[in-house]
Amino acid sequence: MLLYDYFKTRKKVINDGLEHYLPSEKDYPEKIHKAMRYSVFAGGKRIRPILLFAIYEMLKGRKNLRGLNKLLPAAVALELVHTASLIHDDLPSMDNSKERRGKASLHVKFDNATAILAGDALITKAFEVLAEISNKEVAIKCIKILSHAISTRGMIGGQVIDLISANKKIKIETLKYIHLKKTGALLQAATDMACAFFGAEDNITIMLGNYAINLGLSYQIVDDILDEVGSFDILGKEPGEDSRNHKYTYPTILGLEQSKKMAEKLLRDAHNIIKNMPNHDVLKEFLDMIKERIP
Repeated sequence: MLLYDYFKTRKKVINDGLEHYLPSEKDYPEKIHKAMRYSVFAGGKRIRPILLFAIYEMLKGRKNLRGLNKLLPAAVALELVHTASLIHDDLPSMDNSKERRGKASLHVKFDNATAILAGDALITKAFEVLAEISNKEVAIKCIKILSHAISTRGMIGGQVIDLISANKKIKIETLKYIHLKKTGALLQAATDMACAFFGAEDNITIMLGNYAINLGLSYQIVDDILDEVGSFDILGKEPGEDSRNHKYTYPTILGLEQSKKMAEKLLRDAHNIIKNMPNHDVLKEFLDMIKERIP
C-alpha cells in the first residue's frame, strides 16, 4: 500500500526531528523532560505532520525526503502541539482518561501538575522550533497559523464548548463546531503551513483547507462510532469514554447508520476537492485509511 511506505519513511523523518528538538531526559529538570518525551514517543501516528509533507509534496510535484528538511520545524511543531492537547484532554478536570495509545495517560504515569506543565512546555517548545525556519517570512506565517489553530478560535475554543456541553442536549451544529476546532484546526494548520512553504495562491490554500476540514470531521465521526462499537485494541483506550463523560456524539444524535453516511459523504467531498489535482495519490489514501476504519 502506497500510504504504508509513505507513512513509514515520513514518520521516521518526523521522529528524528522530534528527537533532535526535544530536550534529553537527562537535562535538568529531568522530571519534566521525561514527561514530555513519554507522551511524544508513546506511539502516535504523526498524521498532522505527515499531512503537511503530503500537501507540500503534492504541490511541489515530487516526493523527495531531503526536500522536506526545511519543513521539519513546522512538522515537529504540529506534533508537539497535538501531543500537548492530548495530555491536557486526558486530565481529570477534562475527559479524565486513564489511558492513551494503549499506555497510562501522562497524569497517571506522573501526576496532574506535571501533566499540565508538560503540555505547556510542549506548546512553548513548538513556537521555539518554528522560529528556526530559515525563511523568516514563512516562519512568521507559520507562527500565525499555529497560534490561530491553538487559540480560542481554534482548539481551545473547541475544548471550552466541549466541556460546557457535557450533560447537555446539544444540536449537531454545536458538535460540528467542537470537532472543527478540536480536531480540524490542527489539520487545517498543517495544510496552511504546507501552502505557506510552497507559496500557494489563496484559492489553493482555501481548497486544501476544506479538504483538511472534511478529513478531520470524518475522522472524528468514525472515532465516535468506534467509541460505541470498537475495542481497546482499535482505540488504544477503553471504549465508551464519551458516554461515561455524558457527552453527545454523532451516533447519539444521529444514530450509527446516519453517522456512517455522514462520514462517507465528507470523505466523498474531500475526494472531489483533490481529484483533479496532480500527484494527489497520498491525499486520496488518507481518505481511504479513514473509510477502512468505518465498521
